[in-house]
Amino acid sequence: AAAPRRVFTSATQHYDLVVIGSGPAAQKCAVDSAKRGRKVAMVDKEAMHGGVCVHTGTIPSKTFREAVLHLTGYRHRSFYGKSYMRRATVNDILERVLKVEEGETDVVRDQLRRNGVEMISGTARFLPPAEGGGGQLLRLR
Repeated sequence: AAAPRRVFTSATQHYDLVVIGSGPAAQKCAVDSAKRGRKVAMVDKEAMHGGVCVHTGTIPSKTFREAVLHLTGYRHRSFYGKSYMRRATVNDILERVLKVEEGETDVVRDQLRRNGVEMISGTARFLPPAEGGGGQLLRLR
């Protein structure tokens, strides 16, 4: 088997793998590669560590639902009676969603740190190969 090609981000940083994005699939790829001895970096906007799943998709939508059910007392109606209801404001619900989002982001960052994956805050994209070259150089901003 051929030796893996190296990806260079600068004259001083060398990675075997640079993962763009930090959603669940990217996390699995980065952690698995790091556990196999590869030097791995992951690039994503700092506010998006954890990907869409953590920030705008699955976790926030489920947290909204659960926060409404919990904060309004809906789940406790069978015990306290059908007239039992508490008032919850939009701010109460948003506060809960943000707290869960922050916690999940911390879990993602901790998992990557423990496995030696370097997080690079920023954006990245694929470029066509340079004239006469293999297109291995990656510049991060």
